[in-house]
Amino acid sequence: MIYISVICFALLLYSYVGFPLLVWALSVLRPKKWLRDETLRPSVSIILPAFNEALVLRRCLNSLLALEYPVDRIEILCGSDGSTDLTNSILKQYSEEHPTLRALYFPRQRGKMLVLNDLVFQAKNDILLFVDADVTLQKDALLRHVAHYADADVGGVAGCLAFVGPKQDGVFDSESAYWSVESALRKNEGLIGSTLGLYGGNYSIRRELWQPLPNARVYDDFYAVLHLLTIGRRILYEPKAVAVELYGRSFRDEFNRKRRNASQSLYTLRFFPSLLYRRHSAWMLWPHKLLRWFSGYLLLVLLIGTITSFLAGAEWLSPVVVIEGVFAFLALLGWVAKQMDRSVPIVSQLFWLLNIFRAGMTGVLDFLIASPDLKWSQTTRVADPTTPRPVSQEVGKS
Repeated sequence: MIYISVICFALLLYSYVGFPLLVWALSVLRPKKWLRDETLRPSVSIILPAFNEALVLRRCLNSLLALEYPVDRIEILCGSDGSTDLTNSILKQYSEEHPTLRALYFPRQRGKMLVLNDLVFQAKNDILLFVDADVTLQKDALLRHVAHYADADVGGVAGCLAFVGPKQDGVFDSESAYWSVESALRKNEGLIGSTLGLYGGNYSIRRELWQPLPNARVYDDFYAVLHLLTIGRRILYEPKAVAVELYGRSFRDEFNRKRRNASQSLYTLRFFPSLLYRRHSAWMLWPHKLLRWFSGYLLLVLLIGTITSFLAGAEWLSPVVVIEGVFAFLALLGWVAKQMDRSVPIVSQLFWLLNIFRAGMTGVLDFLIASPDLKWSQTTRVADPTTPRPVSQEVGKS
């Protein structure tokens, strides 16, 4: 049993430490160059799905209409997926005032993926930019995206997500720290080939490379990544193409979101099974994606193996068991901090990480045995935060 525990520990260590260090080293030693043209202005269709987004939709639309880009080279397609609040009224007002905006109203709620299919079918332009209603794009974000399409090998570009919010609690600080680390990894992956991570509310792709989503259960951004990898196109990460989210998520929101991510992403992989053993993709997919979704199970086996071996007489494991006990105590303190709505360095982050592990475990079970909920599952929206504070390094850079 102890050997299995060692293997689980090694896999966890490689996924969260070894793999990012390896990718960083390769990005320094063997970066793969590409063409970039700051003057490039391809035609762009902005794809914006929405379901009951009245609280945030105006802010998002205003940011899209304010983008620094030739008006005659851009169109905005917003699809309302059976919204029952004021979303349709807002879209009607904006589409009447702004000819670049086309609104599509779907009377019956079907889920984001099918709405994306319908919107892309209506799109006319060369580049598709996918945006979520709860973010605002910085004015130069679109320019940052399209500059990379001067290189024919580039099939897609992942933008940056930055958080602002008035409430600096354990969820906010932990999620912000996670995105800082994840952004660095995505950037380095792009430097050596293709990144595996796209934030679904800020990414672009060549229209001719878009593949209609096969059903409502797949994850659109991950499906796009896997398809581009299959046909040998690069996906770059652009840290200066920034989308800002006014952050109001709770632990429950983050748990449900990451649970859904694991379940739908595993399902999406079923459409591209060869990528799991093809050398150019497998060495990145396993540590960056699969091992992370299964991290909770690896940690559970590690704990069971060390504790049972110690109780069976392996006294040399006593320091390991003590360390595990200390971490368990710190996680308990993190839970207490959460109940008090406070952020405590280290302990809040540790409790957040264990919550994410648990979400991955539940997502894996959903994929294996549960019937998926294909309708929209929104996180908490924030209308007007007070004293927002940018937390991403990319925000504000020129």
